[in-house]
Amino acid sequence: MAKKTSIYICNNCAYESGKWMGQCPNCKEYGVFSETVSLPKVMEYNQNVVVHSLADINNSQIQRIPTGLSELDRVLGGGLVEAEVVLVSGDPGIGKSTLLLQLAANLDSMGKKAVYVSAEESVGQIGLRASRVVKSQNSKLSIVSAFEVDSILNKVSADKPDLLIMDSIQTLYSQDNSSLPGSIAQIRTVASKLVTYAKETGVAVVIVGHITKQGTVAGPKLLEHLVDAVLQFEGDEKHGFRILRSLKNRFGSTNEIGIFEMTENGMHDVADPSKFFLDSDSAPRVGVCPAVVLEGNRAIVIEVQALIVNTPFSLPKRVAEGISKSKLELLAAIITKYGKVDLGTKDIYVNIAGGMRIKDTAIDLAVVLAIVSSLKNKPIKKRVVAFGEVSLTGEVRKTIRHELRQSELKRLGYTNFLKETNGSNHISALFSSI
Repeated sequence: MAKKTSIYICNNCAYESGKWMGQCPNCKEYGVFSETVSLPKVMEYNQNVVVHSLADINNSQIQRIPTGLSELDRVLGGGLVEAEVVLVSGDPGIGKSTLLLQLAANLDSMGKKAVYVSAEESVGQIGLRASRVVKSQNSKLSIVSAFEVDSILNKVSADKPDLLIMDSIQTLYSQDNSSLPGSIAQIRTVASKLVTYAKETGVAVVIVGHITKQGTVAGPKLLEHLVDAVLQFEGDEKHGFRILRSLKNRFGSTNEIGIFEMTENGMHDVADPSKFFLDSDSAPRVGVCPAVVLEGNRAIVIEVQALIVNTPFSLPKRVAEGISKSKLELLAAIITKYGKVDLGTKDIYVNIAGGMRIKDTAIDLAVVLAIVSSLKNKPIKKRVVAFGEVSLTGEVRKTIRHELRQSELKRLGYTNFLKETNGSNHISALFSSI
């Protein structure tokens, strides 16, 4: 009988060690090693290898499966591809299972065979959620509540589905590995089986994955390398919108995002996100400046809000919602130096309306103008929008893709743009526009 071996795997970075260690030498985290007991197997591979000529490969044979959700199709590059493996990750309760249940129901209504497998919920719980989000009362969507991956694949293979949804990989289990569900070894084993099944049968497989408190997919990095596409679901529990972002896509662009509105009846596409995040009908308000930012290949007009108040403390507060705190502190220092104002006695609060999280540097100018507007207690002129990166020298620098930004602004009726002109503008000159 083969001897059992024990290895210790870091739950954070999948580093392997022959003995337990208090600190991982790779990621420097403490208390992250777990023991995995495995029985070595002698594996024999006898695969028929066929060499194809590139000229003989017909790309037109690749058929995409529409999902019935235009925003999801946008992120995937036009729909699902046969034998594609997609990993969907996001915070608990963000709406991953709801979106994928709608996806399965849409394919069922198109005459496709879809199987929804949940290792977290019972069939009754899934049915309760389906009563809210599935439109058809006569849906023949197949529901499975199980957690052993080999038994699941053997059962669904007889039905020859077009789509298989596995929710979630952290709760699935394989008998080929003695580790607990959710461990690094189990996730690696289960993911390999699902990818192999998809490539051999041509079935599109969607896997749900949980994320860690750092915002990364829980499990080994190998999981993201194995799959064809990695989609991350983002959003704020205080707001109804959700953003589906592509982090990896072998069959489409990674510069696309999908925007959904979460309602009691499930996810709905947001075709015009600028009108969703911007209150364009209101009168000019103090401390508010519209900005245009890029999210993927989309230009979205958002609302930047700022509030300046006297602080009773020796150290003033800098509170940022939607942008990083370090970005706010940097812009406050630039305003202090070039705006000839003392912000050392002021608390500064900045918020991006709608709960958006912005990383585009073109938002700098709008944040600066919103802060100055609140400081002077004067509103910015109506139908004015700002975009541009502010440097440490106070210059408003050039940003990318002007035409896309300006075409979106013109579509929404904005006629006055405060922006960069090859670095010649200085924020001190723009303060007079308020």
